[in-house]
Amino acid sequence: VAEAGPGQTKITDGWKSLGLKKEMATKIFEDTKALGFLSRSELWRKEEQDIARNQMDAEEAAMEKLRNSIDKDGNVIDPDADVDPDKKFNVEDLNRNADVEEKDDDDAGDISPSSGGAKECGKCGYTLFIAKGREGRFFSSGFVCPECGAGRDQFKDVDIEV
Repeated sequence: VAEAGPGQTKITDGWKSLGLKKEMATKIFEDTKALGFLSRSELWRKEEQDIARNQMDAEEAAMEKLRNSIDKDGNVIDPDADVDPDKKFNVEDLNRNADVEEKDDDDAGDISPSSGGAKECGKCGYTLFIAKGREGRFFSSGFVCPECGAGRDQFKDVDIEV
């Protein structure tokens, strides 16, 4: 039935030579018609494509959920809270090239590291490496040292040989 293709509108007499009853042949015809008259190999290929598409959709949904769980400052977002839309990540944020400078950020003005992105805590010596163009996002005014809790003002540029 599938090999005859989608142009079929009614069952042919081939069912008689196969020894099928008309009811069974009609059921096979209708089932195959509902599947678009695809052959087994075409059905398997379509099923693989559907599985891959569903996987990709699930991954995209998981990434969207993750993006919506933290704000641009790295703070966890309460799902029940109203959040300023400017604080949420969007597609443009994700596609932004790392070499593009951050938008006007009142935190970004005084933190252009001369050391290629390395800063060291003046209290405990913890060293932070910041990717170029990411200072405003990962070294904001609310940043504290993960080791000792010192404020951002305690961090100084350091020269690191790589």
